[in-house]
Amino acid sequence: MYQHPSQLRIANVHRTFRMLLARGASSRAELARLNGLSPVTAGKVVEGMLEAGWIEEVESRGEGRPAIQDPGRMSSGSEESAAMGRPPRLVGLSSTIRFPVVEIGTQQTSVRTISLAEAAAADFDVPTHHGATFVRFPTPRSVAGFLSHLGRARDALGIGSSRAVLVSVPGVLGSDGREIVFSPNLRWTNGRELIERIEGLFAARVCAVQEIQALALGLLASGDGGQAGGTLGPSPDSFVLVDFGDGVGGAVVTGGQLLHGPQPLCGEIGHTGVYGNRRRCGCGAVGCLETLVSCRGVLQSFRTRWRKPKATWSDCARHIAAHGVEPWLAPSIDAAGTVIAGALNLVGAADLVLTGDLPSLHPEVLVAFERRVREHALVGRFARLTCHLAPRRRMLGLVAAAAGRILLPEPSLPVAEAS
Repeated sequence: MYQHPSQLRIANVHRTFRMLLARGASSRAELARLNGLSPVTAGKVVEGMLEAGWIEEVESRGEGRPAIQDPGRMSSGSEESAAMGRPPRLVGLSSTIRFPVVEIGTQQTSVRTISLAEAAAADFDVPTHHGATFVRFPTPRSVAGFLSHLGRARDALGIGSSRAVLVSVPGVLGSDGREIVFSPNLRWTNGRELIERIEGLFAARVCAVQEIQALALGLLASGDGGQAGGTLGPSPDSFVLVDFGDGVGGAVVTGGQLLHGPQPLCGEIGHTGVYGNRRRCGCGAVGCLETLVSCRGVLQSFRTRWRKPKATWSDCARHIAAHGVEPWLAPSIDAAGTVIAGALNLVGAADLVLTGDLPSLHPEVLVAFERRVREHALVGRFARLTCHLAPRRRMLGLVAAAAGRILLPEPSLPVAEAS
């Protein structure tokens, strides 16, 4: 409940920003209708955002995600007349305000710059080659080594002053976003030093987001379940996301909000033990799920089965893409499906989203995951259980997080004057 007009104005700015992230360029009439605002109020919000520089007028909707249709409403008279005459003026997120983005991975770290408009582009998370806006380097094993590489990447990209630096981190991130509480595979990142020194290197505030939670925020911000057409069905604001990469992580979204517990630890599904698995994990335990279905885990199984100790992930990925789910891979997928079903049973979710490397290698992989999840997820006995493969939208999630924490003003009540 908003208790003061200033709170309502700022809330309208946040809603408009999120709508432009989801839809791309839109007309003022579209923003008014979909935000439930009067044309006059929506116009004032847009003019204020134009003046602040967060958005700009554009000529067309561009090549980003298609605009989300509103089938429950017919076009208003003003929109009909616009369609018959000159087209309505469109506004989109700024193409000139750019932010450095640092994605810290257990094996590789990427650094790039991104504009608000680019964050809303459907294909911006697709890896690109080294160039004027992208640098990648092997993740070092010390803070000093990391900062040295990061400094060189900053100079190569010509990054100057910025309002914020967007950083995705693996492991457990503290609730204040300032401390990496525990990173099983990058323990040298533990503590506050890394984030503080990144701020010093860029002379800008860091907006740090746990890497899997950034994916979930990106899925939410896309407004369509990460796929054109809104394939998550009637409730895309509640789902369980599991990502497969260097590790295996999860996030739970309910009612449009990330689920958080009393401790910062949430979604570490990859560290669930699997009976009979004797592989040692970076966290120190034996038998963690991610030792089976992360890239490294799948590669280890591939090397063992085919007696190719020097095989690379590319070799493994090409084999799975050509042959699908073979007996050497099936038990690992079954184990992952069983663990994921347990997560669905625990939180009562009916929408499962898979992202990352393994599920995208062959259609049989997604089918195998879904079969095992349906076998053990109780919700499938009385409700429609859905399982989807979605693209990673981490850039979008990072920008969405930064909008809420740093970029846009927060609603607050003015201090009452003493009588």
